[in-house]
Amino acid sequence: MTRVVHLTHSRDLRTGGVIEAVLRLDESLRGKGISSAISDDPQSLGGDATHFIVHGLWQWPGLRAWKRFKTTGCPYIVFPHGMMDPWFKKTFPLKHLKKQAYWLWRQGGIMRHAHAVCFTTEEERRLARETFWPSRYREVVTGLGVGSPPGDEKGQKADFIGAFPELSDRRILLYLGRMHPKKGLDMLLRSFLGEERKDEALVFAGPVEKTDPFTRKLLRSAEGREKEVVWTGMLEGDLKWGALRAADALVLPSHQENYGMVVAEALSVGTPVLLTDKVNLWREVKQARVGLVAKDDQAGIDGLVSDWRAGRHHEVAKAEACKRCFEENLHIASCADRVIELLDESSQARGGKRA
Repeated sequence: MTRVVHLTHSRDLRTGGVIEAVLRLDESLRGKGISSAISDDPQSLGGDATHFIVHGLWQWPGLRAWKRFKTTGCPYIVFPHGMMDPWFKKTFPLKHLKKQAYWLWRQGGIMRHAHAVCFTTEEERRLARETFWPSRYREVVTGLGVGSPPGDEKGQKADFIGAFPELSDRRILLYLGRMHPKKGLDMLLRSFLGEERKDEALVFAGPVEKTDPFTRKLLRSAEGREKEVVWTGMLEGDLKWGALRAADALVLPSHQENYGMVVAEALSVGTPVLLTDKVNLWREVKQARVGLVAKDDQAGIDGLVSDWRAGRHHEVAKAEACKRCFEENLHIASCADRVIELLDESSQARGGKRA
């Protein structure tokens, strides 16, 4: 029997998309009859594991999986989760030099011995080739995604508005995620606050760490405009889904975004999305006509907000098209099926077959 252990550096949901991806893939694999577990402890990898799925680079998960492979032949696959994006190379050149050195010493070998290096989009795969040398590994685009939206639509919307009654009867432009400089939130605030409209609200749904310099900068920028800019803190469960359902649109103005799990979540409930072309799902969004895409500069974000205010996103993105795009391209089940194929391949290459 196949026994998969996902190796991840952290299970803290506040850290963003990687752990969300791990949880969704783990859940989907178990739903398809695969024994799947998660470990964030380098001392507890699971002695009966037949396969490892390594999530992320540079930390212990890849090193431990590689060492187990060298000693026992236990196969593994790697999800870089955007950590090979050239944005990091351009933005943090000194850190990149350290990572390039580690790549030459160890990480490159970890990738080379993996049964597959799994990219969530074609854009991620393409960009990864520009970052580290030498890049000798097997590339596979598996996709990613989320499961079908849970719960009751009306009840979740009512729960969200009940928790934040100031948002009742207002058009909501929703950002859901971390407060991080790469997310372009300073540009989004400037665009939104450039015009005052009482029937609109920009909602920031994510952890608000008031000791963080970037978060403090955002809070200062919105001082005096509390009725228009609402900070909900981190939302989970029905409150998160209620926010996605209540939103007129989801906005993700990032300078770099490997996948954007929240994009899949928004589309799953029929909510259109506003993205930059640095969110690696932008081609899928544009092709399916389920949102608007712009450059990740101030002019681009200004245009997205202006188009949202004019309702142009609804001219392009209909709710049914959003849901169809999700089902056909962004459901986690498709990714799980491809991963199972890779597990079977690696078992057969090792000389055994999955029971």
